[in-house]
Amino acid sequence: MKNRGFKTLNEVRREHIIKVLNATGWNIKKASAILNVTESFLKKEIRQLKEPVIDDHTIKKDNQ
Repeated sequence: MKNRGFKTLNEVRREHIIKVLNATGWNIKKASAILNVTESFLKKEIRQLKEPVIDDHTIKKDNQ
């Protein structure tokens, strides 16, 4: 069955994570607080993104 223009839950999840990360300047601590997840969980989610992340951002060690 076609998605009829709807996004999958994974697409929505990915977009939301990236939106929050961009809004926080890719500050993992702030983004994880907004998303109400642990920092380690958020880092895992970022690593699992299928496509390269926009703006060449990487996880900054110690949230610098």
